[in-house]
Amino acid sequence: MCFMLAVFVPGCLETKEASPAYVNQATLDSLGWTMSGEPQVESMIQMVGDVEIVMNTATVNYIDEDLMTDINRQISDQGGIKDPGNSEGDFSSLFMTTRVALPAGITLPEQVLTGIIDASIQNMEQESEIKEFYQVGEETVTINTASTVPARSYEGYIESGDGENIMFKIRGVITSWADEGTTIIVLGVIPAEDMIIKESTDVMSSGTFTITINEEQEYQDILALIQNME
Repeated sequence: MCFMLAVFVPGCLETKEASPAYVNQATLDSLGWTMSGEPQVESMIQMVGDVEIVMNTATVNYIDEDLMTDINRQISDQGGIKDPGNSEGDFSSLFMTTRVALPAGITLPEQVLTGIIDASIQNMEQESEIKEFYQVGEETVTINTASTVPARSYEGYIESGDGENIMFKIRGVITSWADEGTTIIVLGVIPAEDMIIKESTDVMSSGTFTITINEEQEYQDILALIQNME
Protein backbone atom coordinates (compact mmCIF):
# COMPACT_ATOMS: atom_id res chain seq x y z
CA MET A 1 0.00 0.00 0.00
CA CYS A 2 2.80 2.42 0.92
CA PHE A 3 4.58 1.64 -2.34
CA MET A 4 1.44 2.28 -4.40
CA LEU A 5 0.77 5.58 -2.65
CA ALA A 6 4.34 6.73 -3.28
CA VAL A 7 4.12 5.87 -6.96
CA PHE A 8 0.95 7.84 -7.53
CA VAL A 9 2.13 11.00 -5.74
CA PRO A 10 3.08 13.53 -8.47
CA GLY A 11 6.84 13.74 -8.99
CA CYS A 12 7.61 10.45 -7.25
CA LEU A 13 7.92 8.34 -10.39
CA GLU A 14 11.51 9.36 -11.03
CA THR A 15 14.08 6.72 -10.11
CA LYS A 16 17.49 7.91 -9.00
CA GLU A 17 20.63 6.36 -10.42
CA ALA A 18 22.00 3.29 -8.68
CA SER A 19 25.63 3.92 -7.77
CA PRO A 20 27.88 0.84 -7.51
CA ALA A 21 28.33 -0.65 -4.04
CA TYR A 22 32.09 -1.02 -3.74
CA VAL A 23 34.24 -2.87 -1.22
CA ASN A 24 36.81 -0.69 0.53
CA GLN A 25 40.06 -0.83 -1.46
CA ALA A 26 42.19 -1.29 1.67
CA THR A 27 40.14 -4.41 2.49
CA LEU A 28 40.59 -5.79 -1.03
CA ASP A 29 44.36 -5.22 -0.81
CA SER A 30 44.67 -6.88 2.60
CA LEU A 31 42.63 -9.94 1.56
CA GLY A 32 44.13 -10.32 -1.91
CA TRP A 33 40.86 -9.74 -3.77
CA THR A 34 40.34 -7.58 -6.85
CA MET A 35 37.49 -6.17 -8.91
CA SER A 36 36.72 -8.22 -12.02
CA GLY A 37 35.78 -6.11 -15.03
CA GLU A 38 33.92 -2.82 -14.85
CA PRO A 39 30.72 -2.08 -12.89
CA GLN A 40 27.59 -2.89 -14.90
CA VAL A 41 24.90 -0.22 -14.72
CA GLU A 42 21.47 -1.04 -16.13
CA SER A 43 17.95 0.36 -16.25
CA MET A 44 14.90 -1.82 -16.73
CA ILE A 45 11.11 -1.74 -16.59
CA GLN A 46 9.52 -3.71 -13.75
CA MET A 47 5.81 -4.37 -13.24
CA VAL A 48 4.60 -4.08 -9.65
CA GLY A 49 0.91 -4.93 -9.66
CA ASP A 50 -0.53 -2.91 -12.54
CA VAL A 51 2.11 -0.20 -12.26
CA GLU A 52 5.08 0.04 -14.63
CA ILE A 53 8.17 1.43 -12.90
CA VAL A 54 11.81 2.03 -13.77
CA MET A 55 14.34 0.03 -11.75
CA ASN A 56 18.03 1.01 -11.90
CA THR A 57 20.78 -1.43 -10.92
CA ALA A 58 24.56 -1.32 -10.55
CA THR A 59 26.55 -4.57 -10.23
CA VAL A 60 30.21 -5.04 -9.24
CA ASN A 61 32.07 -8.38 -9.41
CA TYR A 62 35.13 -9.36 -7.37
CA ILE A 63 37.43 -12.39 -7.40
CA ASP A 64 39.96 -13.78 -4.91
CA GLU A 65 43.17 -13.20 -6.84
CA ASP A 66 45.31 -14.77 -4.10
CA LEU A 67 43.29 -18.01 -4.28
CA MET A 68 43.53 -18.06 -8.06
CA THR A 69 47.32 -17.65 -7.85
CA ASP A 70 47.58 -20.38 -5.22
CA ILE A 71 45.51 -22.82 -7.27
CA ASN A 72 47.63 -22.17 -10.37
CA ARG A 73 50.80 -22.64 -8.29
CA GLN A 74 49.58 -26.00 -6.97
CA ILE A 75 48.71 -27.06 -10.50
CA SER A 76 52.15 -26.03 -11.73
CA ASP A 77 53.78 -28.01 -8.90
CA GLN A 78 51.96 -31.09 -10.19
CA GLY A 79 53.80 -31.02 -13.48
CA GLY A 80 52.41 -28.02 -15.31
CA ILE A 81 48.87 -29.30 -15.69
CA LYS A 82 46.61 -26.40 -16.59
CA ASP A 83 43.11 -25.24 -15.82
CA PRO A 84 41.24 -27.32 -13.20
CA GLY A 85 37.93 -25.89 -14.39
CA ASN A 86 36.75 -25.02 -17.84
CA SER A 87 39.22 -23.92 -20.47
CA GLU A 88 37.89 -20.38 -20.64
CA GLY A 89 39.36 -19.09 -17.39
CA ASP A 90 40.87 -19.70 -13.98
CA PHE A 91 38.77 -20.64 -10.97
CA SER A 92 38.48 -18.54 -7.81
CA SER A 93 36.04 -17.47 -5.12
CA LEU A 94 33.51 -14.88 -6.31
CA PHE A 95 31.76 -11.91 -4.67
CA MET A 96 29.08 -9.80 -6.32
CA THR A 97 27.34 -6.64 -5.13
CA THR A 98 24.17 -5.23 -6.72
CA ARG A 99 22.53 -1.95 -5.73
CA VAL A 100 18.89 -1.56 -6.82
CA ALA A 101 17.00 1.75 -6.88
CA LEU A 102 13.21 2.11 -7.21
CA PRO A 103 11.08 5.26 -7.52
CA ALA A 104 10.75 7.46 -4.41
CA GLY A 105 13.45 5.48 -2.62
CA ILE A 106 11.13 2.56 -1.95
CA THR A 107 12.89 -0.64 -0.88
CA LEU A 108 12.38 -3.72 -3.02
CA PRO A 109 9.16 -5.69 -2.51
CA GLU A 110 9.94 -9.26 -1.47
CA GLN A 111 8.69 -10.72 -4.77
CA VAL A 112 10.94 -8.43 -6.83
CA LEU A 113 13.91 -9.05 -4.51
CA THR A 114 13.48 -12.82 -4.83
CA GLY A 115 13.33 -12.53 -8.62
CA ILE A 116 16.60 -10.55 -8.75
CA ILE A 117 18.36 -13.02 -6.46
CA ASP A 118 17.12 -16.00 -8.50
CA ALA A 119 18.32 -14.32 -11.71
CA SER A 120 21.74 -13.63 -10.16
CA ILE A 121 22.04 -17.26 -9.09
CA GLN A 122 21.10 -18.49 -12.57
CA ASN A 123 23.68 -16.20 -14.19
CA MET A 124 26.39 -17.39 -11.83
CA GLU A 125 25.41 -21.04 -12.38
CA GLN A 126 25.79 -20.60 -16.14
CA GLU A 127 29.02 -18.60 -16.04
CA SER A 128 30.76 -20.81 -13.46
CA GLU A 129 29.18 -24.15 -14.45
CA ILE A 130 27.63 -24.58 -11.01
CA LYS A 131 25.19 -27.47 -10.67
CA GLU A 132 22.39 -28.12 -8.17
CA PHE A 133 22.94 -24.84 -6.31
CA TYR A 134 20.21 -25.11 -3.68
CA GLN A 135 19.43 -23.29 -0.46
CA VAL A 136 20.38 -25.43 2.56
CA GLY A 137 19.75 -23.06 5.45
CA GLU A 138 19.98 -19.57 6.90
CA GLU A 139 22.55 -17.74 8.98
CA THR A 140 23.23 -14.23 10.30
CA VAL A 141 25.94 -11.91 8.99
CA THR A 142 27.17 -8.49 10.11
CA ILE A 143 27.01 -5.68 7.53
CA ASN A 144 28.99 -2.44 7.26
CA THR A 145 26.71 -0.61 9.71
CA ALA A 146 27.56 -3.18 12.43
CA SER A 147 23.96 -4.44 12.41
CA THR A 148 23.09 -8.03 11.52
CA VAL A 149 20.91 -9.31 8.69
CA PRO A 150 19.67 -12.80 7.76
CA ALA A 151 21.52 -14.56 4.96
CA ARG A 152 20.68 -17.61 2.88
CA SER A 153 23.19 -20.47 2.69
CA TYR A 154 23.54 -22.43 -0.56
CA GLU A 155 25.46 -25.51 -1.62
CA GLY A 156 26.19 -26.96 -5.05
CA TYR A 157 29.07 -28.44 -6.98
CA ILE A 158 31.23 -27.84 -10.01
CA GLU A 159 31.97 -30.67 -12.41
CA SER A 160 33.82 -29.52 -15.48
CA GLY A 161 36.86 -29.81 -17.68
CA ASP A 162 37.49 -32.19 -20.53
CA GLY A 163 35.95 -35.50 -19.58
CA GLU A 164 34.61 -33.91 -16.37
CA ASN A 165 38.01 -34.24 -14.71
CA ILE A 166 37.13 -32.10 -11.70
CA MET A 167 34.29 -32.17 -9.18
CA PHE A 168 34.07 -30.33 -5.86
CA LYS A 169 31.49 -28.77 -3.56
CA ILE A 170 30.91 -25.04 -3.36
CA ARG A 171 29.20 -22.84 -0.78
CA GLY A 172 27.20 -19.67 -1.30
CA VAL A 173 26.08 -16.82 0.96
CA ILE A 174 23.36 -14.39 -0.16
CA THR A 175 21.99 -11.45 1.80
CA SER A 176 20.42 -8.03 1.25
CA TRP A 177 19.59 -4.85 3.15
CA ALA A 178 18.19 -1.34 2.67
CA ASP A 179 20.72 1.46 2.22
CA GLU A 180 19.80 5.14 1.79
CA GLY A 181 16.70 4.59 -0.30
CA THR A 182 18.16 1.65 -2.26
CA THR A 183 18.53 -2.08 -1.70
CA ILE A 184 21.94 -3.79 -1.70
CA ILE A 185 22.20 -7.48 -2.60
CA VAL A 186 25.43 -9.42 -2.10
CA LEU A 187 26.32 -12.91 -3.29
CA GLY A 188 29.50 -14.75 -2.33
CA VAL A 189 30.55 -18.18 -3.66
CA ILE A 190 33.56 -20.15 -2.39
CA PRO A 191 34.97 -23.68 -2.77
CA ALA A 192 33.77 -25.74 0.20
CA GLU A 193 36.33 -28.53 -0.01
CA ASP A 194 39.64 -29.51 -1.59
CA MET A 195 39.60 -30.06 -5.35
CA ILE A 196 40.27 -33.61 -6.53
CA ILE A 197 41.63 -33.49 -10.07
CA LYS A 198 41.60 -36.50 -12.39
CA GLU A 199 44.88 -36.61 -14.25
CA SER A 200 44.63 -37.67 -17.89
CA THR A 201 48.38 -38.31 -18.31
CA ASP A 202 50.89 -40.63 -16.67
CA VAL A 203 52.43 -37.87 -14.56
CA MET A 204 50.96 -39.39 -11.39
CA SER A 205 50.50 -43.09 -10.90
CA SER A 206 47.35 -42.58 -8.83
CA GLY A 207 45.64 -40.73 -11.66
CA THR A 208 44.52 -37.89 -9.37
CA PHE A 209 45.95 -35.02 -7.35
CA THR A 210 44.50 -32.67 -4.75
CA ILE A 211 44.39 -28.88 -4.74
CA THR A 212 44.19 -27.77 -1.12
CA ILE A 213 41.56 -25.16 -0.28
CA ASN A 214 41.21 -23.27 3.01
CA GLU A 215 37.43 -23.07 3.07
CA GLU A 216 37.24 -21.32 6.45
CA GLN A 217 39.60 -18.56 5.27
CA GLU A 218 37.55 -18.05 2.11
CA TYR A 219 34.36 -17.80 4.18
CA GLN A 220 35.95 -15.25 6.52
CA ASP A 221 36.98 -13.27 3.44
CA ILE A 222 33.34 -13.11 2.31
CA LEU A 223 32.27 -11.84 5.74
CA ALA A 224 35.03 -9.20 5.68
CA LEU A 225 33.97 -8.04 2.22
CA ILE A 226 30.37 -7.64 3.41
CA GLN A 227 31.47 -5.70 6.48
CA ASN A 228 33.69 -3.32 4.53
CA MET A 229 31.41 -2.15 1.73
CA GLU A 230 31.27 1.59 1.12
